[in-house]
Amino acid sequence: MAVADSLPTKHQPRFTPTAESHVSITPVLLTESETTTLDALRTHIHTAVASSDAQKRWADDGCLVRYLKSKKWNLQESKQAVQDTILWRDQYKPDVPDKEMLWTETVPGKLYVSGFDMESRPLLYMKPRLENTAASPAQIRHVVYHLEVALALMPEGTQNLCIIIDFAGSSMTKNPGVAVAREIIHVLGSHYPERLGKAYIIHAPWFFFPFYKLISPFIDPVTKDKINFVDMKKQKPRSAVSTPSSAAASEVDLSSTATTQSKTSSPSAGSAGSALDNINLLDMIPEDMLEQEYGGSSDYVYNQEIYWNAAGEVLARARKAGQGIEDA
Repeated sequence: MAVADSLPTKHQPRFTPTAESHVSITPVLLTESETTTLDALRTHIHTAVASSDAQKRWADDGCLVRYLKSKKWNLQESKQAVQDTILWRDQYKPDVPDKEMLWTETVPGKLYVSGFDMESRPLLYMKPRLENTAASPAQIRHVVYHLEVALALMPEGTQNLCIIIDFAGSSMTKNPGVAVAREIIHVLGSHYPERLGKAYIIHAPWFFFPFYKLISPFIDPVTKDKINFVDMKKQKPRSAVSTPSSAAASEVDLSSTATTQSKTSSPSAGSAGSALDNINLLDMIPEDMLEQEYGGSSDYVYNQEIYWNAAGEVLARARKAGQGIEDA
């Protein structure tokens, strides 16, 4: 057990799932054609691209299937995409945090990983109101840093993460510019395909919708279907009957609602469509994993130094595992 997990203080990020979180392992059932394509991609990557055992371990079947899905099972496009990411990881080193570049970015806790949802997907909290820097490559690396922490925390069998974006108290000047947003979307789509499980947007302000309309063309349609809006006024204790589907919320056409939303002074999730009322966070996230301000009981309070050290341990263990090094 890591040091961070052994100190139950409010400043220790929740890096261990609780009993209520279960890994939903769904067997990957491939068609004969898909199996043939996967075999061809694996052979190509492991013999002609990956130059180390660590790269081959990274490009396991789960990874390759994610790339194939993102490229609609186009073999040639998948070959290029995986090759590009291997080169990018070798040069960018996303799993080795650059403290000099990231320290200022991590001061306020505008992004951090803490907790897991019902399917053991790590929770990445994003709080734009705490933005403290201007647009720069450091902002993009900061997002990548937390993605790597989330990936390193995924229990075996978990493939995705869950993002909670809280716009409470945010302003137009605090949001990332379109150029930065596009670059972040490019990095996520190119090097972290099929990694988003769910995204819950809370307290979306009027200016979010025109912004979303601008970046919407750069977001894959499959990803759009995973974005859900939450009305905090409609939250209630976990349902004893069933877990509501988020399908209804994902059907909302955000582009078409942008104009309507921009005309209201205090838009709520419900104003985008009554179907949004079906999203109840406590049906999706264990109460002790969800922060108190969103209806949970977690009293976690971000502390830069404690988080940095705990996340550093997680990433160091993941690097060792990727290199085939066993902990003593």
